[in-house]
Amino acid sequence: MMGRSASEWRRIGLLGLVPLLFAASANAQGRFRLLVEGEAGVRDDGGYGQQQDPALRQDRAIGRAGLDLQLSYSRERLNLALGYSPYYERSLDQPAVSGTTHRLDFGLVGDLSRTLKLDVRDRLLKTPNLDLYSPATGPDTTVVTRRGDQLGNTLDVTFSQAFSRRISLVLGATHDLRKYQDAGLFDSESLGGRLGAAMEFGRAQRIEAAAAVFRYDYKERGSSDVQTLGLAWGTDIGRDNHLRLEAGSYSVDSTVRRPGVALPEERVSDSGWRGSLQFAQERRLFRWNLGASHDISPGSGLGRAVTADNGFAGISTVVRRNLTLGLDGSASRQRNLPDDRSIAAEDDRALTEFAAGTARFGWTFSPAFRLDGGYSRVWQRSRVAEFANLSYSRYFLGLAVRLYRSGETPVPPADLGRTSTDENPDSQ
Repeated sequence: MMGRSASEWRRIGLLGLVPLLFAASANAQGRFRLLVEGEAGVRDDGGYGQQQDPALRQDRAIGRAGLDLQLSYSRERLNLALGYSPYYERSLDQPAVSGTTHRLDFGLVGDLSRTLKLDVRDRLLKTPNLDLYSPATGPDTTVVTRRGDQLGNTLDVTFSQAFSRRISLVLGATHDLRKYQDAGLFDSESLGGRLGAAMEFGRAQRIEAAAAVFRYDYKERGSSDVQTLGLAWGTDIGRDNHLRLEAGSYSVDSTVRRPGVALPEERVSDSGWRGSLQFAQERRLFRWNLGASHDISPGSGLGRAVTADNGFAGISTVVRRNLTLGLDGSASRQRNLPDDRSIAAEDDRALTEFAAGTARFGWTFSPAFRLDGGYSRVWQRSRVAEFANLSYSRYFLGLAVRLYRSGETPVPPADLGRTSTDENPDSQ
C-alpha cells in the first residue's frame, strides 16, 4: 500500500502542475525554464553486506538508470520550481534484487495580495531497499536501516501578512510522514501549526518570534503532543553571506502503549531547550554552508519522541565553468528524552549515531553531456536492533545526457526568491 500511496501523491502533484506549465509557456510575461536529462550510472557500497544479513553480501554493485526533470517559472508575483527524479536500480550480482527510487521537490512563492505572501514547499522521497544511503544536502536526522522500502514526505505551507514595511504576521502548517516496510520499524505522522511575528531592520536584519504545536502519531504505539517556543535572528553579511540563529524551548506530553503487553498505557512529560545555527555564503562560482540544530523530533523509525542533534557542512566551487567540485559532511544523533522513564533507560547514551562524508565532482565535457561521481564514507552506531552498526565506503559514477532544454538553467526550489547561480545541482 505504501508504494501505491506514494504513486498517487506524485501523480496528483504532477498533474496539478500541468495547467501552470501551459500557462507559463503561453505567457510571454513569465520566464519558463525546463531541463530534462537522462541518467545512467553505477555505484558500489563496499563492505556493507559483510556486516549485515548474508543475503545482502552480494548487493554491492548497483546499476541505475532514470530521468531528472527540473523546471522553474517566474513572473512578477509568482515563482515556482520543481525537481523530479525517478530512477530504476538493479543489483549487478543478483538481478532479482531491484527497485525504483522517486525524489520530488516542489516550491512555490507567490503574492496573494500586496500584503499577503504564500510560501509552499513539498519534498517526497521513496526508496527501495537498494538505496541504503544518499549524500545529505542539509542538517537532517539520518539513519541507515537494514532493509525495507521507505517513504518520507514533508509539506510546509506558510502565510505572511505584512502590516507595514517592517512588521509581519506569520502563520504556517507542517505535515510530515515517515513510513517503513520493515516490521521492526515504526511509522510516524506529524501535523502541526505555528504562529509568529517578524520584524525587519532594513534589508539586512530580521527578528522572528514563534510558537508552535505538533501532534506526533505512532498509531498503536501511542502519540505525543508537543509545544515549542522560539526566537530567531537573521542577518545578511554583505551581499553573499547569510546568518541565522534560533533559540527556544519545548515541552512534550506522550501516551506510550506497548502492543501485545498486558500493561496500561503510560503518560510521559518532558521539557528542554532547542536551537539552531545556519551560516551560508553564495557566490556565482563558489558556495559553502553549515548548519547545526538541537530539537525535539518524532524519532525516525523509533515509535516515540526523542531529541535529535544534527549537523551539516558543505563546500563547492566551479572551475573554468565546466567542472564542479564539492565536499560535504553530515552527522546526526537521537537520544531519549531526559525525563523519559517509560523505556527504563539507565543512561543517556545515544540511541543512534550517524556520520558521513562525501567528495564529489561534476564535469560538463560538452553542452549535452555531464559526468558525475564521487566517494562517500558512512559510519553508524546504534543501540536499537533495527538500525545496524555500520562502517563502509560508497563509490558512485554516472553519466547525464541532456534530452531537452528550454531557457536558462532552472532555479532549484530551495533558491526561490534568491539569486540563482550557474552551478550544476548534484545528481547522486
